[in-house]
This record gives sequence, structure tokens and C-alpha cells, in this order.
Amino acid sequence: IVNYDMQQAEVIMLSKSENYNKDIQPQAALFNEYFGGGMSSVVFQDMRESKALAYSVFASFRSPGKKAKAHYVLSYIGTQADKLPEAMTGMNDLLNEMPESENLFNAAKNAVIQKIRTERITKSGVLFSYERAKRLGLDYDIRKDIFEKVQPMKLAEVKAFHNTYFKDKNFNILVLGDKRKLNIPTLEKYGPVKYLTLEDVFGY
Repeated sequence: IVNYDMQQAEVIMLSKSENYNKDIQPQAALFNEYFGGGMSSVVFQDMRESKALAYSVFASFRSPGKKAKAHYVLSYIGTQADKLPEAMTGMNDLLNEMPESENLFNAAKNAVIQKIRTERITKSGVLFSYERAKRLGLDYDIRKDIFEKVQPMKLAEVKAFHNTYFKDKNFNILVLGDKRKLNIPTLEKYGPVKYLTLEDVFGY
């Protein structure tokens, strides 16, 4: 916890996964779009639209910039300090049990495919894309794999991805907020609480 004079609570839940694996990139791309990537994702719809527990929220499976680095599971909640207990419970429920919606899944699949169809890499972007691929040990555009493999995917494959990389994982929880307004006993249920100062974080 970093104590800061503010009305809201900013929460990040972070878990280290396996080292970079290009073979899971198509599943990760579709999962991110479906689960927590935008306003039509299940996380946004559940946490903000349905339960009004967050003013901003997302969750995703992050890929590294280098082959030797690890993927990370990352979720973020921006909520009112007094809603922290319910917001934490809501996010944990989603991390451990993914809601299934064929309509949202089909919309997510279409969004991934359409983005690749309309995206153009030009001018200096070609060089930067080449360098990024090279750092990941790739000699081609990974979007080719995503485009080809996402199209036949079923919701069950996204569910399996969630079960493998999100469900029942251990998370480091990072909280920014006013400790006078935060429900500390709630946070203590998730593990030992450590307070950091702004100096600890920024070095000055």
C-alpha cells in the first residue's frame, strides 16, 4: 500500500506467468478482447455496468518485449475507497470464474480480426515492428498467426485459457489510496500488508 491523499483507490493485481510463448499469442489476443480489453468486455460489463463497483477496470494477459522475459497477468480497478471490499471480491470472482457469453465472444472475435484487417504498418513502423519481432525471436509478423488461428476458435478455448493462466493464481496486490479511507482488514485477508512511502517508490 502506498498512502496518498485521494478519494479513490487504485488497485493492481499482478501475477507472473511463464516465459514468452508465441504459440499462445492467438488465444491471448482473443481472450484479452473478450475478458478485459474494452467497454464490451466481461470485466467492464460486470464490474462497472452491472455492479457499479469501478469507474475504470480492465484485466489482461500481458506479453513481454523480449523472448527471455515472462508474460504477466494484470488486472486494474479504479474505485471509490468505500467500495474497495466489494470491488476486490468482484474482481477475484472474475479472475477465478469467467462468465460465458456467446454474443460477447463473437463480438470480441470480430474485433480482433477487423483490427488486423484494417491495421497498416508503414514507414518507420516497419522497422520498429521488425525490431520488436527480432527481440522475441520471430522472423515474421505474429499477427499472421493471430489472424489465422482466431477465426475458428470457440468460446471453450477462451475458457480453457482463463483456467490455465488466471484461475487460482497467486497475486501481488498493489494499492494506492488514503489509508484512513481504505478498509485495511479487507486487504489483510489477501495477505500480509506492507506500507511503502512515495520515497520508496520514486527514490526521492
